[in-house]
Amino acid sequence: MSKNGKLKKAKNVEKRRLQMQEALECLPLKEAAEIEPLPSTPLKETEEFHPVPPVRKKPKQCTFAPCGRYVDPSCQVCPYCGTPLPD
Repeated sequence: MSKNGKLKKAKNVEKRRLQMQEALECLPLKEAAEIEPLPSTPLKETEEFHPVPPVRKKPKQCTFAPCGRYVDPSCQVCPYCGTPLPD
């Protein structure tokens, strides 16, 4: 096996070892969560639980014919070609 292959394998082994160590550290927390579930309260159907989705602005399109890309509506100048955008 080449030197680079050995280094790559060693890095992968170390990465996996760290993942296993983190998993073992989290295991007591997971077990505790399964044993004692938190009390839940039923939700009531009111307006506060149905948020209104945000209003979406239409993207602007660059007026320069070769570009013609869609950009964020807050842009004043096309970030791709530098053409000023209409309001």
